[in-house]
Amino acid sequence: MASHGTFFDQKASNWEKECYPQPIRYRLEQLVTEFGLSAGAAVLDIGTGPGILLPYLKAIVGDRGRICAFDLSFQMIRQAAKKPLAPGGLVLQADVHHIPFGTGVFDAVICFAAFPHFEHPLTALGEMARVLSPGGSLLIAHLLSRHELARHHAAQDAVASDVLPDEARMLALLQQSGFHRICITDIPGRYMAKGTKFPG
Repeated sequence: MASHGTFFDQKASNWEKECYPQPIRYRLEQLVTEFGLSAGAAVLDIGTGPGILLPYLKAIVGDRGRICAFDLSFQMIRQAAKKPLAPGGLVLQADVHHIPFGTGVFDAVICFAAFPHFEHPLTALGEMARVLSPGGSLLIAHLLSRHELARHHAAQDAVASDVLPDEARMLALLQQSGFHRICITDIPGRYMAKGTKFPG
């Protein structure tokens, strides 16, 4: 994990400019509209990086909503902290395997472009489920398919082995972590795994 931290710290200052030019931002905006978020929702953005999602999330949840975000990379968080948040929002450095929030406090958990980097996926998903309210939604998303993402990561030694689980494995991980109504989309230019936390 230390090599991941170093890799992302070094990339942080130019990450948004290099990875999210305008055509990509248009696709990202379209993706966010499919998250199913509503005004007033409490949302946690996991692995926020430089906070690329934060303006889009704020536009949806509005000032009555709450957006919290974290990343393992301190330099990424420095970039994310420059983004405007709804009142009560928070950006901090944290580890997905030990999420520093209480149980059942979020309506939705978003994990965009981060899941393959988690060392222990089942532990991470268990923490995501814990902080969700019963009936809350988890969304794991990428602007690449699983195979496209694997090829993309292969070009960088630090993340070359960071891949998404295949569909059967992801389904099993989500079910084991307490999610149902699971839907996995894996097509060129899009990956999304959705799940709902079991009530009660």
